Amino acid sequence: MTLEHGITREPIQAALTAGEDPASKVRSLKNLYQHWAQGASIPELVRPVVARSWSRAGSLGKGIVPLDSAAIGERRESNQELNGLVGLFRDRLLSMATQAGNQLVISDQQGYVLWVHGPSTVRRRSDGIGFIPGARWREADVGTNGIGAAMAERAPVQIFGPEHAREEQHSWVCTSAPVINPCTTGLVGTITLAGSFRTAHPHSLALATSVAREAESMLRAAHALKMQHLALSAAVPKGEYLLVDAQGSVAAAHGYSVGSRVSLPRSMSEGQNWIAGVGLVDARSTAGGWVLLRTQEDASLELIAGTNPQAVVHSPSGATRIPLSAKHWQILALLASCPSGVALQELQQLWPAGTPNVTIRAEISRLRSKLHGLIVSRPYRLVVPVLP
Repeated sequence: MTLEHGITREPIQAALTAGEDPASKVRSLKNLYQHWAQGASIPELVRPVVARSWSRAGSLGKGIVPLDSAAIGERRESNQELNGLVGLFRDRLLSMATQAGNQLVISDQQGYVLWVHGPSTVRRRSDGIGFIPGARWREADVGTNGIGAAMAERAPVQIFGPEHAREEQHSWVCTSAPVINPCTTGLVGTITLAGSFRTAHPHSLALATSVAREAESMLRAAHALKMQHLALSAAVPKGEYLLVDAQGSVAAAHGYSVGSRVSLPRSMSEGQNWIAGVGLVDARSTAGGWVLLRTQEDASLELIAGTNPQAVVHSPSGATRIPLSAKHWQILALLASCPSGVALQELQQLWPAGTPNVTIRAEISRLRSKLHGLIVSRPYRLVVPVLP
């Protein structure tokens, strides 16, 4: 098992092994598909990645209404990250795809097909099932398919023959790999090799995966240059500060211990802002990002109970909602009821008798990281007013 973007998944698995007969594989999958399509449960023999997709899609999807040519051109131009990678995809994949009787399909972060390259014979077949520029191929649109499954799994997948949700796609194999910006963890787009199921091969999955990783390395290198330029060009003050780009990636820091990225509020503006994991700052815009200065101005805290308890930090930049575990809610409720602070011994009452102090301190530390700057120790207390 592997862990990718916080989700546990089995290792990447091709639909067929080398040398396995595609026609025979189609026949064996057809029975499994019909069992599911008739409303029965998903058979155990269905590959886990396909079973998850069948479960998510739940139907054949809403259908396809392609964008017009103007909207396609606008999406191409506006996605600078993906646009800058198209040349790489063509260089690495198009020749091999063509030789294998496949086409190369490049879709954006929302599943819209923006570029289709490859043999005219394959393209004419794909036109017949709506696999064309401007069409959106999420699972919600057309059920289980390579693009949609790769987007949902955030991992490379190969969808073969009757593993597709729609029968008109059962003569296809689609090998898709998502490209994820390693600096923001955001989906940039998906690359897909698509053709007749008879062309299916595990090497296609390895190739698409390799090129997607190369694209992600290019994005990482471009981001590093961007951060270096920001650090060299921005005028930073003396004292404690953070220098971040517009997405919250940290270019430079002094007096702060943070990771490579902070979560900026959507309502980010110049002046007082409260940033999760950082605390209250005075934000000043600079070319390409923000300079964040530590400030002593007060924020206020609101505690919301319920099945999904939250802490809401109110600051001049607006309200920041922070989900809380049941234990973190209990700790905050106790601190709110004791403005002068509580000792570790008083917090022990929130845990079963005999719970080690190291366990209690670790949980409090995690909460303090969530509400950076709002809880101090010795004794533990809130340093902001709590709204009634």
